[in-house]
Amino acid sequence: MKTIDKKTRSAPAIFLAVFLFLPGFSLPGLGVPKPVGEYHFFSGATSGYFYPQQSTFQKIYNKPIWPVELEIGWNLNRKMSVFGAARYLETSGNTVLLATQRPEETYTLRWRMATLRLGMNYWLRPSRFTPFLGAGVSYSFYKEQWLEAPLTTEGEKTGFFIQSGARYRLSRRFHALAQLEYSSIPAGSGAQGKVNLGGLNLSLGLMAGIF
Repeated sequence: MKTIDKKTRSAPAIFLAVFLFLPGFSLPGLGVPKPVGEYHFFSGATSGYFYPQQSTFQKIYNKPIWPVELEIGWNLNRKMSVFGAARYLETSGNTVLLATQRPEETYTLRWRMATLRLGMNYWLRPSRFTPFLGAGVSYSFYKEQWLEAPLTTEGEKTGFFIQSGARYRLSRRFHALAQLEYSSIPAGSGAQGKVNLGGLNLSLGLMAGIF
């Protein structure tokens, strides 16, 4: 069984354009002296645990899923930052039985999804330990492959996410990061009804100031 319908592909050019041109709006601020430990631009990497929202997805891919993410962003001021990121996750599972009289008829599946993300964070209390709230939009490329049959389902979908967490300053340049996120990626309908490829994600990472 296919868990999602194949959708028409569309280019995510708008996300790349915003990601490339938004830094230009912050260039006038580069001449302002920055406080100790603060940088205009930063990069980071995170990894964590993803818990899918869709119950059918949970049954098929019932293994722990550990996405990894690379991020780059810039601080508009001490309380606001915008960022662009790329996330990747991969897992495997087996088809859900539809006929109990043939329990041997299952197939191995592989699931892969890459996501481009654009978001903004609001830092509540700039200090050594700084909590934050954030939100943004995403564009995901997904592919489900049947390893024992010539069947593949793939597509592209937009979505959104909200997140909260905190960073802890380790040194003038480096911060540890912890965040909890909810994402929604509606992907049409499949054999089990409406499909959403989002869910909850708990991640830990490291951020570094660039300049």
